[in-house]
Amino acid sequence: MRLLAPLLLATLGACAGAPEVAKGRSPGGLILLAAAQSSVRSDADPSAGSPYGSYLAGLHAGRERDLSAAADFMLHALSYDPGNQLLLNRSLLLLTGDGRHEDAAEIAQRIEALNPSNGLAALVLAVEAIKRGDITQAETRLAAMPAQGLSGIAAPVMQAWIRVLEGDDAGAMAKIAPLRNKNGFGVFHGLHAALMNDILGKPDQARASFDQALEAAGQASLRLVWLAGNFYERQGGRARAIELYETFLASSPNSSIIAAALARARAGGQARPVVSDATQGIAEALFNLASLLSQEGAQDVGLVHVHLALRLKPSFVIAKVLLGEILQDQNRSLAAIDAYRDIPSDSPFSWMVGLRIAEELERLERIDDAAAELESLAAAEPKRADSLIKLGNLLRNRERFAEAVSAYDRAVERIGAPQRRFWSLYYFRGIALERLSLWTRAERDFLTALELEPEQPFVMNYLAYSWIEKKLHFDKAKGMLARAVELRPDDGFIVDSLGWVYFRLGEYDLGVKYLERAVELRPQDPVINDHLGDAYWRVGRKQEARFQWRRSLSLEPKADEVPKIETKIEKGLADKPKDI
Repeated sequence: MRLLAPLLLATLGACAGAPEVAKGRSPGGLILLAAAQSSVRSDADPSAGSPYGSYLAGLHAGRERDLSAAADFMLHALSYDPGNQLLLNRSLLLLTGDGRHEDAAEIAQRIEALNPSNGLAALVLAVEAIKRGDITQAETRLAAMPAQGLSGIAAPVMQAWIRVLEGDDAGAMAKIAPLRNKNGFGVFHGLHAALMNDILGKPDQARASFDQALEAAGQASLRLVWLAGNFYERQGGRARAIELYETFLASSPNSSIIAAALARARAGGQARPVVSDATQGIAEALFNLASLLSQEGAQDVGLVHVHLALRLKPSFVIAKVLLGEILQDQNRSLAAIDAYRDIPSDSPFSWMVGLRIAEELERLERIDDAAAELESLAAAEPKRADSLIKLGNLLRNRERFAEAVSAYDRAVERIGAPQRRFWSLYYFRGIALERLSLWTRAERDFLTALELEPEQPFVMNYLAYSWIEKKLHFDKAKGMLARAVELRPDDGFIVDSLGWVYFRLGEYDLGVKYLERAVELRPQDPVINDHLGDAYWRVGRKQEARFQWRRSLSLEPKADEVPKIETKIEKGLADKPKDI
C-alpha cells in the first residue's frame, strides 16, 4: 500500500522547499533571462559564469544528480539575487540532500527570516539546535513547522522525543497520540511509543506498543523486527524474540542482521539497546521517514531526511545503508560506493553492502573490480554461496563462460545437496555450459533446475529450445513449450520457441501463427524475425519471407548469422527441408 501518496504534494510544498513565489520575490525575470543561456554546462566553474547561466547549469546538474555541483551553481546565482525565494529554497534542498549541513543551516536562517513557516528550513534549524543541545531553540523551530504534509508527521514525533528528554512522560505520549489514527502511520506511532516508553523505564507500556506496531504492520519490516526483538530479549521475552526472528527469516533467509540476532538470542547472549536516548530517537524518526519516502519514490526528500538523521547520529549504520540505497536508485554509482565504503567492515551489514558495491562497479563497467569484490566476499565467508552466484552471473553476462562455470561450480560445492531456492544457480550454470558446448552437463543442470522448481517457464524454454536446435526430443520439447507459453503467454522468446518447434516438425501453419505473435511481442529481435522469415517461406509467402530476413539483418544479428541470412535473401530456403 502506498502510505505517503496523499502527503507528497503537501510535503514538497511545506517541507521540501518548493517555490513560494506568492510569499516573496518573483523569480520570473531571472528565469526568462536564464532561458537565453541554455548552452551552459553543468561541469563549468560556478564562479565563472553569469547568474542566469549558473541557475540553468544548476538545474542541469540537479537533473544529472550531481547535487554538490547543482548547489554550488545555485549559490552562485543566489549571490546576485540573495532574496530570491526560489533560489533559496532550491539551494536548501540541494545542500541538505548533499549533507552540507553548515551551508544548509546558513541558507535556512535566511529563509526563516523571509518565511518563518518554511517547513524544511525549520526542520534543518531544529536539527542543528538539537545537535548543539539547545532544546529551547529546537522547540521554537518545530512549533513553526506546518501542520500539513510531512512536517505534520516529523514535528510531533520530534517534539515528543524532546518531552522524553525532559522527562515529561505524559507530554511525550500526548504529542504522538494523533499519529496513531493518521492513515498509514499506525506502525510509526507504535514503534516510537514503544521506544519512548522503553527509555522512560516503562517496559509494560513499551511491550504493548511494540505488539501494536507488529500487529498493524502485518509483515513487519527488518527494522521493526530488529527493534522489537531487541526489546523482547532485554525484557524477559527471549522466546518471543526468537519466534519473531524465525518468522522474518522464513521469508527473508539471507538477512544476516536478523540471523545474527537469532543466533545471539538462542545462545542466551546479551542484547544492548539499539536506541538509547532521545537524540537517537529523533534520528530514528528521521530515518524511518526517509525510508518511507524512498519506498514511495520521493528520493530527493528521502535523501534530506537520511542526511539529517546522520547529522544527529553519525554512527547510524542502517541510515548509511539507506543513503547508499537511495544513491543507487538515483544511478549515482560512485556516490553510492562511497556511502557503502563508510560502513564498518565488522557491521552486520558489511556482507550485503559488499554485494551492492559489486553491483555498482558492474554498472560502471569496472568488471574486474566487481569480480575482485565478489571474490573477496567469497573468501571472507567460506560457507556462503551468494557472492559466487553473483560472480558467475557477472561473468556469464560478459560471455566469459568458462570463468562463470568455475564460479558456479564453487557455489554448488558450498550449497551441498540441491535446494529449491537455488534452482536458478543450476539454470544459469546450464546456460554457461551449453554455450561452452558441454551439453551433457548443461542438460543435467536444466533438469535439476526443473526438479527443484517444476514448470519454471524460463528453464523449460531454454531446455526445449536447445533440444530443438540439437534435433532431440521434438515431441517432448513441443509439450514443454506449449506449457511454458500457457504460463507466460506474453513472453516473445518463449512464444518464438514454440513456433520454432512447430517449424522444425514441419507444422508450418502453426509455426507462422506463433512466430507472428512472437514478432509482435519482440519486434526488435533479429532471431525471431529470421525465424518468421523461414516460416513464411515454407508456406509460400516468399516476398514476406525476404522482408523478414532483411528486417533481421537491419537489427544487427550475430556476425556468424549475417552470411546465412544474406544467402536466404538471395536464394531462399532449400526446396527440401533438412530440419528434421
